Amino acid sequence: MVGEKKMNHTEKVNCQSCGDEISVEESYLVDGGRVCDDCYLEKSQRVIACNPLVTYSAKQFQASDGIQAKERLNDIQKAIFNFIESKGKATVKELSEKFNLSKSEIENQLAILRHLELTKAKKVDNKIFIVPF
Repeated sequence: MVGEKKMNHTEKVNCQSCGDEISVEESYLVDGGRVCDDCYLEKSQRVIACNPLVTYSAKQFQASDGIQAKERLNDIQKAIFNFIESKGKATVKELSEKFNLSKSEIENQLAILRHLELTKAKKVDNKIFIVPF
C-alpha cells in the first residue's frame, strides 16, 4: 500500500493494549494495532455472561452426573465465589484488584459463575455488584 511501512520481523513494537514491548513476529494485528499474546487471547476469548444455552447445558450436566455447581469450579473460581459469598457483594473492580486479574479475566470467570447460577449482577444505588445467586 502507498505510504505503509513494511515491518521487519525482528523490529520491536509496543502492545497497543498493555504497552509491553514485543517483536513484530510475536505480535498479532488486531483492529489496526499490534498486540501481545496475552492481550490477543483476552480480546478474542471472551466468555459471554448471559447465555441461556450454556446455563441450560450446565443444568443438564448436573442432572446427569450429579456433580454440583460448586464442585465444578477451578481454584480461582472457588476463591472468587467464596470472596463474593463471604462479603455478600463485590464490584468487578474490587475483584480485579483482590485477585490481581484484568477486568476481562475477571469478567470471564464471573461469566462461568453466572452460567452455573452461582452469582449474578445486581444494581444497588446506581452501582453494579456481583452477588450470590
